[in-house]
Amino acid sequence: MRAFPLLSRISLSALLLAGLLTGCAQNGLDFSVSDLPPGDPARGAELFAEPPGGAPCAHCHSLDGERGVGPSLAGYGERAAREVGGQNAEEYTFEAILRPSKHIVRGYSNTMPDSYEDTLTRQNIADLIAYLLSQ
Repeated sequence: MRAFPLLSRISLSALLLAGLLTGCAQNGLDFSVSDLPPGDPARGAELFAEPPGGAPCAHCHSLDGERGVGPSLAGYGERAAREVGGQNAEEYTFEAILRPSKHIVRGYSNTMPDSYEDTLTRQNIADLIAYLLSQ
């Protein structure tokens, strides 16, 4: 068996390290919930109905407890902090919007788009979080 040349081993090591660091990055995003500006719940309500570049949240999520394609968000503000141990409500909601496949609600499939980091601004995300936590 032929040994890898030194350059190949260095290249392979660098590639593995890059993959490891990428995997350790928070959700693969270049920002976190703590980087968001203060949110405006009123603006979040507008975005819930008609966000830029995508289907409205209200298309799949009700606010009245009625089951839809996605889970109802009635009482969401109370539940969000209890959904995942070690996460506060803002962190959970941030991931629910930007990395929805990370926390699938029991009884639902993974149908929420994972492209909102490309279509929503940081302000939009902060506004949606503020709105959802007011529910």
